[in-house]
Amino acid sequence: MDWKAAVSFVPFTLFVGTAIGLSFWGAIDINLLVGVGISAILVGTFLTKEKGTYWETVFEFMGSKTAMTATLLWLIVGVYGSILKEGHIVDGLVWAAHQFDINATWFTLVVFLFSGLFAISTGSGFGTISAMSLTLFPAGIALGADPALLGGAILSGAALGDSIAPVSDTAVIAATTQEYADGKGSADIGGTVKKRLPLVLTALAVALIAYGMANGNYTTPSQAISNSSSTHPQSLALLIPTLVVILLSFRKVNIFVSLALGLAIAVGIGLAFDLFTLSSLINMTGGKVNGAIVEGIGGMANICILLMVVVSLSGLIIRSGGMDGITGSLNAHVIRSPKGAELTIFGLVSVAGILIAAVNTIANICIAPFVNSIL
Repeated sequence: MDWKAAVSFVPFTLFVGTAIGLSFWGAIDINLLVGVGISAILVGTFLTKEKGTYWETVFEFMGSKTAMTATLLWLIVGVYGSILKEGHIVDGLVWAAHQFDINATWFTLVVFLFSGLFAISTGSGFGTISAMSLTLFPAGIALGADPALLGGAILSGAALGDSIAPVSDTAVIAATTQEYADGKGSADIGGTVKKRLPLVLTALAVALIAYGMANGNYTTPSQAISNSSSTHPQSLALLIPTLVVILLSFRKVNIFVSLALGLAIAVGIGLAFDLFTLSSLINMTGGKVNGAIVEGIGGMANICILLMVVVSLSGLIIRSGGMDGITGSLNAHVIRSPKGAELTIFGLVSVAGILIAAVNTIANICIAPFVNSIL
């Protein structure tokens, strides 16, 4: 590896090393990481002689189709998830649990499934954990369910939904960052989700059995859940647009078209069932624009900027030839078959996920360029 290729790793390594350190210190923050990434790019400019070419590369990859596709998808997904939350979809799930008079033994399984449904609907694993921890978790504790199992069910459901939701940031990153060998486009999100489905459903079956057996051995007395305080049972209708998006994705309809239709259906259902008003979606108060749409965009804006910064950092490595050097060595000495490639990708993603544990999205963004280069 020549000097130019070696230098190109410095900004990326500086960024990843800082992200790992912040993760272990529990001080991870998206805005801070954006600052770290920009600082890493500025550091790199002092290490290269071809400063004009360096910045051309930064801007080329920052505005690349990969970065822009993921950015636009995330902004739309942010609006979609925010509208569903505004429509009280969590209340609808809680209401459904109450109606079936579910006791503690079954409630843990219900929490797992509802967490999965919520994650599939909103595409947000962290949003699922937050919402379910504030609603279904306290209800389960009141019933006498095992707190550890309840917490595990919420985490498992969030991971379940995050894996197969077309609107999930995980699915967006996994598909849009992986280009075809001929360079003509990236992987299809619907195809990615469809390919994952058999594996995820297998894991779902195992998890249901495991939670059922574990909860069956938990002996704390329980009582049936009743007297739901939820006043939004009709919000369950907001599961319909999610189903439409998933089905259209499986039929390889353009993901932007699928999301646009899903958004239109969600807004129509919300207004028809009086789940929200147009003013709750967007309004202007005191010269400031507010509402679910604004919140959805604002919630995703910083992660979109971070993505563009990280894509620029990886672009420096790609353009210098450093990426070819690493992947060439892996392909020659480690990856000798398709299974070897899969195991290598699994190892890279697992290590990144462990080291940058606070936000899995960041870990996925960092490792995606290397995965894309593996043959």
